[in-house]
Amino acid sequence: MTAREIKGETQIRDAICAHTAWRRKLSDCIDKGQLEKTSDEISCNDKCDFGKWLAQLRPDAQNPAMEKFEMIAGLHTRFHHEAGKIAVEVEKSDRDAARILYEAPSFRRLTNSLVLNLNDWRQDFKTFM
Repeated sequence: MTAREIKGETQIRDAICAHTAWRRKLSDCIDKGQLEKTSDEISCNDKCDFGKWLAQLRPDAQNPAMEKFEMIAGLHTRFHHEAGKIAVEVEKSDRDAARILYEAPSFRRLTNSLVLNLNDWRQDFKTFM
């Protein structure tokens, strides 16, 4: 594996762990009624390490490992957007509304879809990079 392959595979692995852990952390923030970041920061898809890495990638249409780039970027953006909506409710001290959004099947599906697709993409990096 080249340094670039290892970097990509590592970034994706770390993103899987970070977004899974962050979802749990968001639940704790709802319970406490206090956020670690503002809703604006949470809504931004380029504030987390994975988002910063995605922003600097230049997808090559000829590289099979990059075929899922747009889908992953879109899921990641939607994840942050939806998490930001939950954070807004926490900022408004409406923990009940935040919990409803957090526990909504749509947020769970989005989170699961992001993690599953990141796992698939990680395998592509191992295979094609």
